[in-house]
Amino acid sequence: MVTPVTSDPEARLAELTGAGHPSYTSTRRAFRIIDRVSREGGRLTVKALARDLGVSLSTCYHLIGILIDEGYVEKLPRSAGYRLGPTIGVLFERARRSGTAAVIEPVLHDLARLTRRTAYHAVLSGTDDVVVTHVHSTPNCPPVGVSQGFCGPSHALALGKVLIAEGGVAAINRYIEHRELQAFTPRTITDPAKLEAHLKEVRTRGYATDFEEFAKNLYCVAVPVSHGHGGVSGAIGLATTASSPADELKRLIRLARRAAEQISAGLRGDERAPALKELL
Repeated sequence: MVTPVTSDPEARLAELTGAGHPSYTSTRRAFRIIDRVSREGGRLTVKALARDLGVSLSTCYHLIGILIDEGYVEKLPRSAGYRLGPTIGVLFERARRSGTAAVIEPVLHDLARLTRRTAYHAVLSGTDDVVVTHVHSTPNCPPVGVSQGFCGPSHALALGKVLIAEGGVAAINRYIEHRELQAFTPRTITDPAKLEAHLKEVRTRGYATDFEEFAKNLYCVAVPVSHGHGGVSGAIGLATTASSPADELKRLIRLARRAAEQISAGLRGDERAPALKELL
């Protein structure tokens, strides 16, 4: 007997992916539970979670029980909430040691050592905030900058500026039209016309700076990292202090560009790309 093939594209997709199968629905619910726990685990109750998932309390307890058994979620000892379990940390460490992290981290390590400054890699979030994914520094680095995992306003930080600017006119306009240009210091650019002109200049020259625009005594430079297909995968930045002379800032920009070139080559799979110290 030949099984008929549906002509409905959405129905066909469901057949191919198993979207209509109960286990598919349960899997999606498990991922949603992990997401909710990561965002508001300490305040999360099973009753609220069951309502959000559209399931019974018993089903919700069953799903949470599986996640607890597998180490993805933990019950808080003295409250009604939950937190992410140790398995999440294990997966995170594996991700850091493979893929793009395996390319980015050695370069940032060399960059921080050669410049004696804190080195960063960042990407844009879905809402055009800048997200710092990697940070490397040495013991003698000035105590300035932001931490790994930081998510903040792109218009006030060199890393965010260069990422927005590399998206072109459309990305610049979208950011200005949809974001409140909050002032963090007297030097933050909050005038839409001035920010537009500034970001277009950043795109033209290929690097961005912020001079005490996010925090006092924080100077940063940043350059884009190409993914090899005409687009940008992220940005490399260096943080220093307001006392840095102009020649030092030029040197940091030059070294950041070298690091970005090496990461771009690594992301393309070019194993012949020289190490950062060999490019100096």
